[in-house]
Amino acid sequence: MACVAAVPPEVGFRSEGRNDHFAMCMENEAEAITDPTDQGVPRMSLDALKEACLRSGGYDAPELNELLHLSYKGFRKIECLQPYTAVCSLFLECNGIRRLENLRHMTNLKSLYLQSNCIERIENLEALTSLRLLNLAHNSISSVEGLATLTSLETINLAANKLTDVESLAGLAERPTLRTVDISCNYVEDGDGLLEFWPTALPRIECLYVHHNSCSRYLKDVRRRLISKLPKLRWLDERPVTPVERVGCEAWATGGREAEQAAKVAHWQEEDEAKRRSFENFKRLQKVTAERARIQREEKAAREAARCQASEELKDTGALADGWVALPSGQDACKLAGDAKGARQKALRAKVDEFFASKEESEKQENHSGSCTVATAPVSLLDVALAECAKEVVADDENLAS
Repeated sequence: MACVAAVPPEVGFRSEGRNDHFAMCMENEAEAITDPTDQGVPRMSLDALKEACLRSGGYDAPELNELLHLSYKGFRKIECLQPYTAVCSLFLECNGIRRLENLRHMTNLKSLYLQSNCIERIENLEALTSLRLLNLAHNSISSVEGLATLTSLETINLAANKLTDVESLAGLAERPTLRTVDISCNYVEDGDGLLEFWPTALPRIECLYVHHNSCSRYLKDVRRRLISKLPKLRWLDERPVTPVERVGCEAWATGGREAEQAAKVAHWQEEDEAKRRSFENFKRLQKVTAERARIQREEKAAREAARCQASEELKDTGALADGWVALPSGQDACKLAGDAKGARQKALRAKVDEFFASKEESEKQENHSGSCTVATAPVSLLDVALAECAKEVVADDENLAS
């Protein structure tokens, strides 16, 4: 900040010179305050961006970052973002940014948060065709514009700006893909015009916030009028649009409050009837399930009785009835399994001993003949032999289990 010092009269300057010098100092001070390149104001430099990425868990290389957190930094200008081409979400809220600029290269951007800044116009966003969410709440925007090329935009927040009339909202009609719009806490006076704007500009809107405008204090039947004219609306201001409320609002639009109440009563009756039918279906399904379980228990008991009878006949006559097969008991099965396992182990040991014996015999013959041959490593041969034996054991186990 420039410093102004009093000039003593003995220096010899005239009064006009002192006034000119004072005015020049004040102008320099004002320029230093408003100039975003002032040394006392944080700059969005490459080093500052790199530090912000590392602090938020990002990457040192700019092209690897998909999230960029630059909130509460005191930046006054958007700059030096050219290397960050892969960013999908950019957080710039609570700074001192005055203008939307230098974002043309961020074609992958899907979410842009610029609330609580000093922005006055929506501009320079033509290249952001992938943008889905734009938050410009708590700025100084007086007119909606520049949205025609944002073909993917679905949500825009313009709460707490300087929108004063319905004509300032005309830019919203240029973007029919919008599904969520927030213009609450503005200064729109024409309440009837505001309510008539949405069915013509955005008839497929799903979430709308219009509360706390200047017209809100005297405007009546806001919910009824908007819900009856916006068939896709699912949320209005501070609460959802329920099915019974929609039925009532649509009836109110054609027949007044009596029709609204009658439609609500009919809707409640239909809901009760649907619940009753659902409960009856549940009881019927429960009964069928219980009957099926009873039949399964009876069949199981019948099979067990027939098995016991066949077992008794086997003990008495020594012959099995048709359709039955004799299986060993639990202890006999364990004994058979143990005997089979011991036999397999013996066979495996015999194969290993035979392998070593044949290997020793071949080595003796080679030494006796004096021939020079390259021998295969015994460990690998043993591994091969053991692997083959192990496969045979596994196959025998599977046959026994089956």
